[in-house]
Amino acid sequence: MLVHRQTRFIALAALALGTALVSGGCQPRVGDPCKRAIDCGLMVIRQCDVSNAPRDPRGEGECIVENCSFGVCPREAVCVKVYAAEFLSVSCDPELEDIPISNGRDDCAPHEVCLAEGLCAAEISARTSCRRECNKDSDCRDNYQCVTTGVAGVYVAPDPDAPTVGRNANICVPR
Repeated sequence: MLVHRQTRFIALAALALGTALVSGGCQPRVGDPCKRAIDCGLMVIRQCDVSNAPRDPRGEGECIVENCSFGVCPREAVCVKVYAAEFLSVSCDPELEDIPISNGRDDCAPHEVCLAEGLCAAEISARTSCRRECNKDSDCRDNYQCVTTGVAGVYVAPDPDAPTVGRNANICVPR
């Protein structure tokens, strides 16, 4: 009887440990390599972004979290907002755009914002996703580099409590 209880206890402990490993410590992280969605976890929180896979020597994408907002990414990542570069063509002055005074200007259409680099961008074209944060290139995986947001249509998603405060972060991007 005692041996049966010990065997049952060991089996339950092993099951609990296995469940903890699958649900916690062994989950892929944002920025990890992937070829399909299942590579990023079983819970459909992270997706496999293969948009840069053709440029990767192994044909791999990276695990991301789509449609994020400020402050909701896993601790290894930051939510960035990316504007479609092919639509960034009309110039504007970020210091004067949408200012209701006599020298204010409205070079951008009502559905657009004037980005810091002086180009109008349609909000509808923006995509948000959690991307791996870094301090230096060696924090990123092979064939990726650490770059600062705030240029080329890539920004940290705005904080709803302080939407006009521009924030920058360093994120891993393909070389």
